[in-house]
Amino acid sequence: MTDSTYAKPQSLTRVPGAAELPVRHGEPPRPFRIVTGTEQDWEGVAADELVLVCPWLAGLDPATGLWLAALPIHDCNAFIDGDWVLNAPAQLRERCYVGVFALDRLRSGPQIFGPLRDRGVTRLINLPSVSFFDGATAQTFGRLSFTLESEIAFLAQARSLGFGTALCARAEAEPAPGRMAQFDFVLRHRGPGHPLVIEDG
Repeated sequence: MTDSTYAKPQSLTRVPGAAELPVRHGEPPRPFRIVTGTEQDWEGVAADELVLVCPWLAGLDPATGLWLAALPIHDCNAFIDGDWVLNAPAQLRERCYVGVFALDRLRSGPQIFGPLRDRGVTRLINLPSVSFFDGATAQTFGRLSFTLESEIAFLAQARSLGFGTALCARAEAEPAPGRMAQFDFVLRHRGPGHPLVIEDG
């Protein structure tokens, strides 16, 4: 499989388990694609489709890379230190959300937000997310303050600096309503092996 697999995911409505995720007013899930941010990724994007740009997926196995990238064996935000720029066409920019690991222990918020803005980024999502883990792993991460609430705080800081924000969270996660209002949408999941579904804000 190649990186282009990310750019053209299966239709979410046909993936088993999609109906288990919350969809408002019985509407079908909003279409989206996950891309690494290369020039060919912008071809064929539909008018209502969101684009989740994850440069850190380049070179990872499409079947597992999304779910494993939050592990401390992989520096998801390393692309920030390189020469990567968001080269999406102007008409797509408002629908591009760049995925960053919000719990980066190698870089502070300013070391993430400033360079991203310089590279043309105006919208962020916490992808990958610590919410990918559950059970004993989630409990261990929780003791280290690697929590969804910490990711939400990171996104709140980004929003205060003018970034648009979206949240990646488990289907059952229900942060306080006031906190949810800051997100343009929520990317819901039930962990590896299950589909991701957009819940509009």
